[in-house]
Amino acid sequence: MYDEDIWTDDVLNALVQWCEDAYPKEGCGLIVRTGDEDVQVRGTENLADKYHELDPDQYPRTAESFYVIDSREFMKADDRGETIEVVFHSHADVGDYFSDEDVDAATMPRTEDDEPLEPAHPGVDWLVVSVRDGEADHATLFRFDDGSADEPFVPVLEIEIGDGYHVQPVDGVSRSR
Repeated sequence: MYDEDIWTDDVLNALVQWCEDAYPKEGCGLIVRTGDEDVQVRGTENLADKYHELDPDQYPRTAESFYVIDSREFMKADDRGETIEVVFHSHADVGDYFSDEDVDAATMPRTEDDEPLEPAHPGVDWLVVSVRDGEADHATLFRFDDGSADEPFVPVLEIEIGDGYHVQPVDGVSRSR
């Protein structure tokens, strides 16, 4: 159901630190698998403020409630021979749900509302990290499910963040670190 080797203390520590350092803005980035199978966190700049400054009508939200990852980051990972496993971002003070904006960012644009959703990055999961008052407290991993029109991204993993990490698949099988 999920790759346990991704959710090591080193990966989780780097991910949590990146998201906490971005607070009160949304932190974002990629979790990649390198050519030698090493898993690394690649924090990226959140371009939301720059997009908002250039075109506030099209991009009314700032980095405090929105994220934009430069599409070149995906190409750079490919050029380095890395496999993108997870796209992550944080939510400041609102919890780790998958918003309508998150669905839009994770799927291909559609010309008609009745067109089926297609993932923008097939095989890539999406992690949302809750950061409250500057401290990460929970994260949920979402996966595209083309069989569900109402909830196209279903939660597959929950991570409790506190004194260590408690990683639990949504199906109930637990693994603590």
